[in-house]
Amino acid sequence: MTSWEKKIIDEFINHYFDSASETGENRSALRVRSSLLFPNFDASHPDEKESYLEAAESLQRKGIINLNWEKRGKGERIKTLSCENFEKLFEETGKPYPKIEAEKIKSMLGEKIQAIKESTLPNRDTVQTEKIIALLEFLSLHFGPHEIGQGIDQRAMEDFIHLMEFCSGHLKQEKLTTRALSIMLYRDSKRLETILTLCSPFLSRIQKVVPIPDISFLERSYPETMIAGKIIIQFKNQEPPMINAGGHIIGLPLESTEAIETIKLVSEKKDKTVLTIENKETFYALGSPQKHNEGKTLSHYDCFLYIGGYSNRAAAAIVKTLAASGFSFYHAGDLDPDGILILQHIQELAEKPVVPVRMDAITFDQYQKWARSLTKPMLRQIEKIREETKSNPDLAGLLRRIEETGMGVEQEIIDYR
Repeated sequence: MTSWEKKIIDEFINHYFDSASETGENRSALRVRSSLLFPNFDASHPDEKESYLEAAESLQRKGIINLNWEKRGKGERIKTLSCENFEKLFEETGKPYPKIEAEKIKSMLGEKIQAIKESTLPNRDTVQTEKIIALLEFLSLHFGPHEIGQGIDQRAMEDFIHLMEFCSGHLKQEKLTTRALSIMLYRDSKRLETILTLCSPFLSRIQKVVPIPDISFLERSYPETMIAGKIIIQFKNQEPPMINAGGHIIGLPLESTEAIETIKLVSEKKDKTVLTIENKETFYALGSPQKHNEGKTLSHYDCFLYIGGYSNRAAAAIVKTLAASGFSFYHAGDLDPDGILILQHIQELAEKPVVPVRMDAITFDQYQKWARSLTKPMLRQIEKIREETKSNPDLAGLLRRIEETGMGVEQEIIDYR
């Protein structure tokens, strides 16, 4: 196969998968304009033109495509190329025909569903198993060439079903890393990651129609946050609470943050405040216990929460708990559009006002000498800031200075004392 033959066939195969519906082929023919395949045809070297035309005519002789020539005459310039014989198109590449491959996978799914229904494994998670059966039954009806185009062949689907069978049992509660589980299931330490990557698109789409089994325990993501202050952390259904009498910095992973019921102060008072901080260096500077009572500014805050930019799930969980526990929110971040958007995001999570700290025109002017230039994409982030956020006088003044100068000030250079 010449390079031009391969290019033409690849273009038709891409069109085939792009136009395939969830249940099969929804077009009887595919058509490609020659000007898209070879946009600089007229200006190209005669040898390159000849190679292209010979490749197109060769594929036509094989019965794979048909050619529609410009009116100036056959052999001069092709107008469009079309394909009606999809099976022959894939046969030329040595790849299985997606329509037939999809039918084989649907048949295999039917057999696996029946096997799962008839299985009598002890300690099976009934709710999880029902979701798995519903998912596989949906796939057995709707799996098609579109999924084949995403790389889900018979082997990938068999491996996915093997994972679902595992998830229906009690073993998923065992303490296994994703890669250790991959070896156990597939004798390959990275196969499970590949399967999850391949199947994520259709799982995201399907979850709008049928319940998806819980496979969150397979995520290789470990969100964490940090909090400091003289606080009492009460976990759900657990006594006694965690008392941070010294106000030390505490690191909390997502699993722990989701288990927190309330957060109180060691010395309970009516007004409780938290300062959320965007950047880690500033958090360590302000959140360290020895700095809590230094100066009027820092002593105003009862605890300090590290946000780390746009809040991850661990930080978001703490924000919601603090809000439910009656804390008032203050935020210190970068003096740029993203910094304001992060404050806006915290406000959405807390569902209450967030007061900006040193995020104003005065602070911007004080540190403009050390500011950095913002790119156009950075400045376009301003469009995402809502009017209610812009209505804050401090933020409105800051935004004017950012737009006037095209500059931004990083939080780490600001003195908060």
